[in-house]
Amino acid sequence: MAQKLEAKGGEMGDVWDDGAYDSVRKVYVGKGQDGIAFVKFEYVNGSQVVVGDEHGKETTLGVEEFEVDADDYIVYVEGYREKVGDQTSEVITFLTFKTYKGKTSQPIVQRPGIKFLLQGGKIVGFHGRSSDDVLHSLGAYVSVPSPRKLLGKWKKVEQKGEGPGLRCSHAIAHVGNKIYSFGGEFKPNQPIDKKLYVFDLETRTWSISPATGDVPNLSCLGVRMVSIGSTLYVFGGRDASRKYNGFYSFDTTKNEWKLVTPVEEGPTPRSFHSMAADENNVYVFGGVSATERLKTLDAYNIVDHKWVQCSTPGDYFSIRGGAGLEVVQGKVWVVYGFNGCEVDDVHYYDPSQDKWTQVETFGERPSERSVFASAAVGKHILMFGGEIAMDPLAHVGPGQLADGTFALDTETLTWERLDKFGEENETPSIRGWSASTSGIIDGKKGLVMHGGKAPTNDRFDDLFFYGID
Repeated sequence: MAQKLEAKGGEMGDVWDDGAYDSVRKVYVGKGQDGIAFVKFEYVNGSQVVVGDEHGKETTLGVEEFEVDADDYIVYVEGYREKVGDQTSEVITFLTFKTYKGKTSQPIVQRPGIKFLLQGGKIVGFHGRSSDDVLHSLGAYVSVPSPRKLLGKWKKVEQKGEGPGLRCSHAIAHVGNKIYSFGGEFKPNQPIDKKLYVFDLETRTWSISPATGDVPNLSCLGVRMVSIGSTLYVFGGRDASRKYNGFYSFDTTKNEWKLVTPVEEGPTPRSFHSMAADENNVYVFGGVSATERLKTLDAYNIVDHKWVQCSTPGDYFSIRGGAGLEVVQGKVWVVYGFNGCEVDDVHYYDPSQDKWTQVETFGERPSERSVFASAAVGKHILMFGGEIAMDPLAHVGPGQLADGTFALDTETLTWERLDKFGEENETPSIRGWSASTSGIIDGKKGLVMHGGKAPTNDRFDDLFFYGID
């Protein structure tokens, strides 16, 4: 039994359908003047090799062959589609195939056109549209996966009261039986307010928290917030004039703000960075300063009341914003991000050795992306959605966004897609730039996600929770 994924691309050409098999063994892709001119696939069905039909026609530009190892399989296809030359309908201009074990048919780089993904499990067949010299569209069959290792599901959380409303590029954090929200935007590059909203998980009601002390003087977007014990820690973010906030704490028992480090004394001012925390340290990684993207990691010790700049990773590690940052079993993990284009590398920092390590991951890996929701749950890092390609208008536009719930096992370095096809589930719609945190709701620990940006460039105001059973 396999799920048929909709073909991506134009509506011209003849429809073809290879059907579904046990696995895909070889892929042949031929280039043409306007993009992909030819594809053919070899499949495995039991002990038999089935050679699929030729779709399109080979040209003098040649055909590239990609062979999948016998103990491996394709988990996603990345492509680009656009109208080229005098074509009246979109054509496929680029394709790359990636396997469970990380084998890739071609280096993945930013391409013109609209990026699309075919993913969701083991890919076992293809279908689409083609004419004599052009591949117009491509779809896939995905096998229904075996029972997953990490069990959980999405739930839309009821909200009452005066909450943050429609917004993205904000921050949330969990303390006790409450979720706090700060910062964000409704219109691109226009911060909304500097209120601290608090959501009571027992009554499912939002309110505005009383605030005393050194209340942050800027409304900001691209801000981040974490919690240690009953205290929130907020760093960075910018206003419409690209002025930045410093480092603040908020005592949730006293409703009191404190300016811990002013802008000129702490880490480099920035927005769209990442933050995480362990029992004694607040970590700030990457982001976008007034002049450049960063890749530094700074740690603030709440006992010593001091900032320390951790070692800087080498040239193999690119500057980036919008990355996932989570502390798992004493190590600080950096997952994906944006360095001018979306990236899919994974690294961790070991505070005990002041050392960075890049790891190779396997499995049903999410494609390159940034500004996704993430959380640490046990030994796993959970991820949902994000931007898979930058908008031509940069932050003013929505970018090309994705859905999909994934978990990285930091011990086996294996990715797994958690929202499976054919399941009844309140899965959130496609989005990026949402606020997220680890949290506990109804006795389950998981990923809490609020708001975000839609593919239409509208904002969300919903609250979702992926709870682990």
